[in-house]
Amino acid sequence: MAERAISLPFSIDPYGRVSATQLQSKIWSDKVKSVLGTTLRERVMRPNFGTLIPYSLFNSETSAVAEITSEVNSAFVGQLPLLSLQKVNVTSDQYSNVLTVEVIYGLPNSEVVSTVVGLVLVQGAKPIYEELL
Repeated sequence: MAERAISLPFSIDPYGRVSATQLQSKIWSDKVKSVLGTTLRERVMRPNFGTLIPYSLFNSETSAVAEITSEVNSAFVGQLPLLSLQKVNVTSDQYSNVLTVEVIYGLPNSEVVSTVVGLVLVQGAKPIYEELL
């Protein structure tokens, strides 16, 4: 029987049921986004779930890129062991100050897919609303 999971973002289908998917690429993409988008110690019952990526966004761009790449590698080794990480591409848009992280990985069925996560680069020691004070 094929694996079935709730499709993210959470939604209700036209029949009033929770939207679900059986596509392995979508299921694993949602899992990757969940791990990379969660700050370490954010979940009370799972304090080891997530990464330190949000903290790296307050560093310089080159430092942030190195830390994000390291955190993605650590997340795949520790929290997504069924996936085989192949490449992490971190690109920067100087105009909008956004870092885009593309993660290319192999699924357990050997299919190679990529997931894109966009992150806002905030340089400085404090969040921008606190630096203006």
